[in-house]
Amino acid sequence: MRLNSKNTLFLSLLFLIPFTLACGYHLMGKGGQFPGGVTALAISPLENRTLEPNLGTIFTSALQKEFILRRELKIVRAQEAEAILKGTINSLTTSSIAYDEEGRAREYRITVTLDILLMRRAGSEVLWRGDGIKGSQDYKASSDVMVNEGRKTQAIRRIAADLAEEVYFRIKEGF
Repeated sequence: MRLNSKNTLFLSLLFLIPFTLACGYHLMGKGGQFPGGVTALAISPLENRTLEPNLGTIFTSALQKEFILRRELKIVRAQEAEAILKGTINSLTTSSIAYDEEGRAREYRITVTLDILLMRRAGSEVLWRGDGIKGSQDYKASSDVMVNEGRKTQAIRRIAADLAEEVYFRIKEGF
């Protein structure tokens, strides 16, 4: 029997498929489940330990939006929840990362660090913990203070959305 390239490819795939399935590979977000069989979740306002105003509201809203959009858990009030997601925004740092020829900042990087905890409502069982979760975003500097603040706020909102997605997948995947 003579093997042509189609037969070789078919046999190779036939041989490799069982190995990839046996290793437990799956698409991100398609596997895993929430710890403790949680189906109803309350999201508490995040504590803001920084001097930046409104961070708690921005990050709490991003978490709520992420969990609602995924539709795998029911988001409810604390009294109805099986578990509560709570957290702390520990730091926000802004640093210059690019300068013009006169030494003025042209671009900034903002970094936010937070700790998140998923706890069973009844009792104090910790179902999942994420410490030191970091997110960063760059934004262009402007000589106009209002434009600068607007860009900074947009960067913070992008970090919040990115970290909310990361928290969701970390909890679901058990990382």
